[in-house]
Amino acid sequence: MENYESELIESLNYLTPQNTMDVVLDAIQEVIPYELAVILSKEVDNKLKVRYLKGPLKSNELGEYEIGLDQRPDLAKVLNLGNVKLVGETDHENHLDTYEGIIDLPAGHSCMLAPLVIKGETLGLMTLDHSQCDMFTPQRVHIAQTLSKIIALALAQSIETDKLLSEKEALVYERNALIPDIESIVNGLIGRSPVWLQIIEKIKLVAPTDSHVMILGETGTGKEQVAKAIHTLSNKSKMPFIALNCSALNVNLAESELFGHEKGSFTGASATRRGRFELADGGTLFLDEVGDLPIDIQPKLLRALQEGTFERVGGEKTMSASVRIICATNVNLEEKVREGKFREDLFYRLNVFPIILPPLRRRKEDIVLLVNYFLEKFSVKFKKKSLKIENPALEKLRNHNWHGNVRELQNTLERAIILSNGYAINHNHIVFEDVKDLQFDCDEKSGVDSFDEEIKKIITKALKQTDGKIYGSNGAAALLNMKPTTLQSKMKKLGLEYS
Repeated sequence: MENYESELIESLNYLTPQNTMDVVLDAIQEVIPYELAVILSKEVDNKLKVRYLKGPLKSNELGEYEIGLDQRPDLAKVLNLGNVKLVGETDHENHLDTYEGIIDLPAGHSCMLAPLVIKGETLGLMTLDHSQCDMFTPQRVHIAQTLSKIIALALAQSIETDKLLSEKEALVYERNALIPDIESIVNGLIGRSPVWLQIIEKIKLVAPTDSHVMILGETGTGKEQVAKAIHTLSNKSKMPFIALNCSALNVNLAESELFGHEKGSFTGASATRRGRFELADGGTLFLDEVGDLPIDIQPKLLRALQEGTFERVGGEKTMSASVRIICATNVNLEEKVREGKFREDLFYRLNVFPIILPPLRRRKEDIVLLVNYFLEKFSVKFKKKSLKIENPALEKLRNHNWHGNVRELQNTLERAIILSNGYAINHNHIVFEDVKDLQFDCDEKSGVDSFDEEIKKIITKALKQTDGKIYGSNGAAALLNMKPTTLQSKMKKLGLEYS
């Protein structure tokens, strides 16, 4: 009994307007074979707008299609009469196929038009097409007349859901506009400089939409914090925020991490596992370092974004998920597209609303605010009631170029606190570390090895200086001004192990 109740609850949660329509159209397919099913809603401007597509003949172009009823009196007549109609071939010069110029069907193909009516109100139209002739018998027409009432109910649910989402989006816009300080909602987005305030306004503007966002900027500029801010200020804020670092993925791991796998699908798959795309259903999937996403997995991600469907590795069942993508990168993706390392169609699908984060050297007037913010955080971490910094030390921070941006500032302050031993931070405690400052045990006259070998030397030296520690303020990643996950990824690519 408990299992039945849990399955029932899961089914009810599954029945979104999209899923409800899929279930009904699948049921129709069992009794009325079709190659294309289209559900259109009747809009206030006397147009029919495509809302749902099903079948092997569906296309992205058709998904954006609208039909003006003023130019199609044949369809307007069907809607007014309210009965299912079969459309046959005719030699009349004014005859047009329903999707003339969009779908090319052979002469004599089967076409059915079913008005969607609830309590005398026509909500839209269902069209069924098949390339073969005489597929829709009188019995099937009668079945379609009955099932059109269920489709009309699902369409009404979809329309009402859209209205609620539109109202909610408007409320989110209004709420975001009234937020004086975004840092009160999302930690770390500190700044009052004009260039930073422009970023905050862009966050507030795009957050209530469902548009995909691409965050661009140098390492350490706060791309993940911006992604979290967009999610927090969106109408998906109560849904999951799932992050995935693409630089840590190889070709074999990427598909499983994104879309999950079935038990026994490969060696080591001892249980079924849901992927990040599925876990983020209804919410946000943050793809960090998206420029490193393996090229072989990119077509599958594109399909998942376009159609909202995917399959787990080793699975035959088509899964569905509605996910907003926020991605981040510090590389030039357009250059990667030109080099053939990143799909152009995926790039344009992701790059709907780009946000370019400024480096810290372009907003140095924010350094004092950031310093105070980090000192307050570290006072809790180090259990100090108040941490102070002297003016010469602050001036030294202002004059630095900050190639590691905000993350480098945070690491520099934490190092200064440790060096100050709890006393006020002076200029001697401000020590800037840079990769080029590291000294290596090599003969300067011995020449230079390959790029990868030189990088391995740098990483090896950093690991030795930190006793093999990667994470933390005194770890190798901090010493090299890198993300720990990025360092681990580079070590893996270089075949470098350290223990």
